[in-house]
Amino acid sequence: MFFVWDITVPAGTAEASPKTQALKLTAGVVTRVDLKYPAGCKGMVKVRILHAEFQLVPLSRGEWVTGDNETVPTETFFTLPADLNSLKFAGCSPGTSYPHTVTVRVNVEPEEVASYWPLTRLFKLFLERIGAI
Repeated sequence: MFFVWDITVPAGTAEASPKTQALKLTAGVVTRVDLKYPAGCKGMVKVRILHAEFQLVPLSRGEWVTGDNETVPTETFFTLPADLNSLKFAGCSPGTSYPHTVTVRVNVEPEEVASYWPLTRLFKLFLERIGAI
């Protein structure tokens, strides 16, 4: 299942009080999170994705993902419990003079499908290394 949100971070939003938004999902395993930054962000728009208070993206606690005219992809394997199946977007933009819209894309797979994901990925890497694909 694929989910998408366009979230606008107001100009000058401080790190101490970031723009937050709940990202409602279905129960399952988060296998990918992409953050698409428009041109003009110049690394000044910062984003984190959390589950409760656990920082999921980036995994380096206390850090932020930045970008400019690019999509930052992240592969993950995080099981969402049925009773808490949402993530939280946190974004800030200190020093900016106008708002920026970041697109958040999240892929959630059923647990029985996601359990094969790491094996499938390794098999694909193997095929690439031996030149089969």
